[in-house]
Amino acid sequence: MIKRILGIIIPLMVCGTLVAQDYVMFNLTTLELREGQNAALQAGAKRHNAKYHDGTNGPKAYLWSVHTGPKAGQYVWGMGPIQFSHMDEDLSPDHIRDWDNNVAKYAKITENSFMIRDEALTYNPEGEVVGANSLVKRFKVKFGPGHMDAVKEAVGEITKVLEKTNAKFARRVYTSPLRDKYELMLVYPFDSWTTFEDGQGLTQGFWKSFEKINGKGSQKKLVGDVLEKHTHGITNEVMTMVK
Repeated sequence: MIKRILGIIIPLMVCGTLVAQDYVMFNLTTLELREGQNAALQAGAKRHNAKYHDGTNGPKAYLWSVHTGPKAGQYVWGMGPIQFSHMDEDLSPDHIRDWDNNVAKYAKITENSFMIRDEALTYNPEGEVVGANSLVKRFKVKFGPGHMDAVKEAVGEITKVLEKTNAKFARRVYTSPLRDKYELMLVYPFDSWTTFEDGQGLTQGFWKSFEKINGKGSQKKLVGDVLEKHTHGITNEVMTMVK
């Protein structure tokens, strides 16, 4: 959909996990502000999205402001859910011109990625797709055989407990379907910043329940040690939608 704007080339090799055509995927574009252009970018992106990405004739687009983490002060423009077939559609000259005038004038693209939801690892009791406010935890998975599988297994242990305890909050899991990025992304939607008074993402009593189900020391053994061994660490981003 925005291939001319982004000037990206999609790698030919796609992970074997992307088999079915019915999947939830987002195109996420990080925008770094040009100096002093917050208000202009927010207004411009909203105009652009309302005109070309309102969900009527194609995927809807959103703009999030990043408040914490290494991307703090930047924005994420997201389009989706999409399928790769959307990327085959050429943009009109007016569409490209509108992006240049309303978005590119005020910010530059620093990163572009596709992230697909892993339904087996996702816990999403309300069946929602897009959250207005989210805590995004990004694990930089080590490159090489076995690392991603180990991280997914650890995350899956958390999923099992969320399901067994009938947790009242969502936790969505995304990975890149392309071979350009070794990252696993956990997305926790939230309604109020007061959520962080009780913990980051998972509720305060979650790990107590985890060890009650899996045994004493299981948090470290099944999750903590695995993530430490197979990733290069984690970043936490709090993102809120610009409305």
